Order: sequence, then structure tokens, then C-alpha cells
Amino acid sequence: MSAENAVRLRLHSGVPIVDVLGEWAPGVTEALTEMIASLVGAGHFEIVLNVKRALGGVSALAGLGRTVQSVRDHFGHIDLVVNAEQRDELCKQQAQRVFRLAATEESAIARIKRVPMLAPGELSTAKPRL
Repeated sequence: MSAENAVRLRLHSGVPIVDVLGEWAPGVTEALTEMIASLVGAGHFEIVLNVKRALGGVSALAGLGRTVQSVRDHFGHIDLVVNAEQRDELCKQQAQRVFRLAATEESAIARIKRVPMLAPGELSTAKPRL
């Protein structure tokens, strides 16, 4: 998979979501930097970066320092959607100071939009009105 195919952009509830898929090659970091820079240039300062399906270490995120700073200069955030192993690795690197970590895209979007997130399924406390 080439670097261009490993980084995909989509919208969810009006929030740009950048997915990183497959192996984390050096070209992927460059493509990711360009993608986020173009989003910032278009005025998007709340971005969700989903790396759950990325293979390999997430230590390459350290190369996004300038890009993340350009988002933070506009009082924006990059919410990073990670699995448990990736979260542990990022906490060791103290990356939670740079990124906001989230377990799901929905929780990241709820934080961005400042709306409460209801749990789906049978455990939900929301009852339909009859």
C-alpha cells in the first residue's frame, strides 16, 4: 500500500477524520503532514486522527510536531483515536500532552462538539417515549 493510499480523509458529523491504514512507512508521515496542513489551510482546527488500523509503532507521530503546533496556534486540537496498546505506548512517550486521546471516533467528536455521548445498545439509559 502506497503512502497516498494509507492516509484517507472523510467527514463524520462535519468533523474531518484522517485514517491511517496499513504499515507505518516514512512516506505515511509525510502524507499525513500534508493532509493535516491542507485541512488547517482550509480552516479546520478540530481534527480526528484515527490510527487504530495502523500497523507498527505510533512513535512516528512525534514527527508531526510542527503540524500539531499549527493547529494549536489556532486554539484547535487533534484528537487521536487509538487502541489500548497504542495508548500505553503514547503515554510512555508523553504524547497525551500533544494530542487528546480517545477510544472511539464518536467520543472524540462528542468532545469536539461538546455534546454528551449516549452509550448505544441495551446498556443505554435513554428510554424512548411511548
